[in-house]
Amino acid sequence: MDGEIPLLIADDDPITGLLLLENAKKWGYAPVLVQDGKEALDFLKKEDSPKIAILDWMMPGMTGLELVKQIRELSFEVPPYLIILTSKNEREDVVTALGNGADDFIVKPFDPMELRARLGVGRRIVGLNQKLSGAIEEAKRLAHFIAHYDQTTGLPNYHTLLERVSEICMGSTPAVLLFIDIDDFKTINQVLGIDAGDLLLNYFGARLKEVVGDTAMVSRIAADEFAILKPVSKEEMGTPEEIIEELANQITNVLKRPFILKGEEVTVKASMGATWLDPTPGIPPDEFMRRADFSLRRAKNSSEERAVVYDPELEQELKERFALERELDKAIDSGELTLFLQPQFDTQSKMVGAEALVRWQHPQKGLVPPGVFIPVAEESGLIIKLGKWVLEETCKIIVQTKKSQLPIAVNISAKQFNREEFVDEVKEIVSIKGADPSRLIFEVTESLLIQDVHSVIKKMEELAKIGIRFSIDDFGTGYSSLMYLKRLPISEIKIDRSFIMEIPHDENDVAIVEAICAIAKSMNLELVAEGVETREQIDFLRSKGEITFQGYFFSKPRPWREVIELK
Repeated sequence: MDGEIPLLIADDDPITGLLLLENAKKWGYAPVLVQDGKEALDFLKKEDSPKIAILDWMMPGMTGLELVKQIRELSFEVPPYLIILTSKNEREDVVTALGNGADDFIVKPFDPMELRARLGVGRRIVGLNQKLSGAIEEAKRLAHFIAHYDQTTGLPNYHTLLERVSEICMGSTPAVLLFIDIDDFKTINQVLGIDAGDLLLNYFGARLKEVVGDTAMVSRIAADEFAILKPVSKEEMGTPEEIIEELANQITNVLKRPFILKGEEVTVKASMGATWLDPTPGIPPDEFMRRADFSLRRAKNSSEERAVVYDPELEQELKERFALERELDKAIDSGELTLFLQPQFDTQSKMVGAEALVRWQHPQKGLVPPGVFIPVAEESGLIIKLGKWVLEETCKIIVQTKKSQLPIAVNISAKQFNREEFVDEVKEIVSIKGADPSRLIFEVTESLLIQDVHSVIKKMEELAKIGIRFSIDDFGTGYSSLMYLKRLPISEIKIDRSFIMEIPHDENDVAIVEAICAIAKSMNLELVAEGVETREQIDFLRSKGEITFQGYFFSKPRPWREVIELK
């Protein structure tokens, strides 16, 4: 009955049982009367059995004490409150009853008011136990969630993914294991804030689930990394590579739609690394995780591939990359590097500047392309040592070419610029070499501007005081530099070659270049277009006003002495 409290009464005396029933009903209980211990035990084993029981000490077949012992051996989410009813009233009898697991003890003939009070105690204790049990269960659920799910997105975490991979390894169904990393997530966090970053993580996970639906597990396995584990049924057609490529293409397509973060439209790209998980004896689950992660790192380090499928040969490439890193470190000190200059020309085809570019002549491998060793230097941190070498060599050239007065641009990496001692190091190099700092132009990328804008501005201003100028390299490929542009002591911006390649035929590139030209003109900044290779590009750019050209149409990078002779 609604609102009444279930109560079990086990007593073989009909008069006592009747009295207990009548009183319990008056006190708001819903009592059930059984005649012996076995019946009482069977009743308590039922689901939703009463949490309070009155048990007679002396019953046929099983005494109340024996019944209490067996009840205590059962498993209950909330154990029942057991009151022993007996005519015995000796102290040792009370101790015996409580010692065998009873919660309370009452002597018959019972005083109704005393029994009511003892039942009330039982109700309160059962109520507290139920609350405690609920809290414990909630704590267990929370602990399970924290252990198995990501707290920001609610998606399964790395641990849960590994468990699922282990299950697949023990089965017979193959699967695709795909790791996905949000490109430039740190930049988005810095520009729009951590709360916007968290929002993006949730949206990103939802997009991935949109792709795979209920056919796969989507997990968040690290700060900006997700994973998809998709079992592959026999009905799915294609090779492992084709199935992985199709999944990667679906993800790429769904990411073309912008995300709305704080009212701003943000389009993100992702790098992906995948492996084919074919249950094979002897290959542990974490090996498949390692393969997917390895492929993801390979994709992130590639300027072309957004998705990389695991290939054992990739590991050999990694070993070669480490070897190249060690060789580059030695090359900086051993004289294997040479500084080339790529000249820059104005609209009248007069040389007005040059960019310093490093070349590496390996004693065994020959000329190592910058596209090979510069990423290795960036990733390993050698870019700091290499950047210092380039600056020192440029200063030497400036000293040896005092008559030319040709300004020379030097690329400065974010890692190099962000060092606390960078400004003092530059001043020291310029002073020791005796170079004219007004002939130096430091090219920095847009990504530098959102690191710590106040520190960046302070360093730029200190170096500008001694005459060094600044150029924003690869302009238009980064994030939100326009908000900082007017605050920076810069003299020029360089249009990234990716926007030059297809002009004047690509409408989007044309629009972007025109916008950049307008920004430069309105802010009285010099403009350099890099990657100029055709007459059409030159004619289009000349129509936009004063601009400086850099590219193979005019000259490829040359040994610095040849460039100075052109001047």
